[in-house]
Amino acid sequence: MNFVIVGTNFISDTLLDAANTLADFNLYGVCSRALSSGEAFLAKHPQNTHAKTFTSIEQVCQDECVDAVYIAAPNSLHKQYAVRCLNAGKHVLGEKPSAANSQELKEIIATAKQNQCLYMEAMMTTHLPNFTLLKQALSRIGTPRKYIGQYSQYSSRYDKYKNGERPNTFLPEFANGALVDLGIYPLYLLIALWGAPQSVNASGVLLDTGVDGAGDVLLNYSNKQAVISYSKISQGDNITEIQGELGRMRIEAVSQLKKVEFIANNGESEIISEQFDEHFMKFEVAHFMQLIEKKQWESDVNTFALSLDVMNALDEARKQLGVIYPNDKTH
Repeated sequence: MNFVIVGTNFISDTLLDAANTLADFNLYGVCSRALSSGEAFLAKHPQNTHAKTFTSIEQVCQDECVDAVYIAAPNSLHKQYAVRCLNAGKHVLGEKPSAANSQELKEIIATAKQNQCLYMEAMMTTHLPNFTLLKQALSRIGTPRKYIGQYSQYSSRYDKYKNGERPNTFLPEFANGALVDLGIYPLYLLIALWGAPQSVNASGVLLDTGVDGAGDVLLNYSNKQAVISYSKISQGDNITEIQGELGRMRIEAVSQLKKVEFIANNGESEIISEQFDEHFMKFEVAHFMQLIEKKQWESDVNTFALSLDVMNALDEARKQLGVIYPNDKTH
């Protein structure tokens, strides 16, 4: 299956290394506005040096040999690129967050349905084998009462920001910020397990560029509660817990589910996770390709409803934080 990767940042490297382990995956091309960036990206992946280099999304859309596109461009461009590719009959795997806001995501979904093409948000966590094992074992904690999700990772770009530079990761014009970059991981896992919350309350630390550097989101359910704690300006242990009346699930590295442990109230514990696979993004790509082969135009894992529930929570949290993107003003 001929893929084009749009965007040449580190996540594209990670996805390509993982996808190259799959027999049916073929990197047909890479798209970057600068030809030199595309060439430099391919040079890092010797088995893919045969791939084409595109310098515009229009070129990608016009190439009839392209089956699918992985979009890892800046968040502010996700909707624009996804809609163009879907209208050109290309299937789209869109890096998280799928769009800058809910209205953009709704437009992507409508376009996918209209063209009978597959669109899936590239949230890897829900495709990992350890996610299935977590769901299967979750009943062991008894009635769930509390979810504490943490993803705090000090960004190397924050040092550049403090030195007076303006890295993209801290700019609203790129639809960025710590919540949509890191906080989305524990949030996505939460909503995949518990569904949409009844209400959302958020507070955080705003940088002078207008995006959040850190924050906390409280999500309320009828008989249980969740809190998402995230930061790009401080470092944490990044342990997530799902607590119930009989015990808890302890998760290391919520985005990758590196280790999942059940701990009973009496202190007895058991590791329920499999050994971590360094090519962790291969599972979402394999699922995506299987859907295309079956002509199934919506994932039964990362469903449209799940992506919308997550995006609605992000929208409400950003509204309370005071994080406004230029993309928001066009709707």
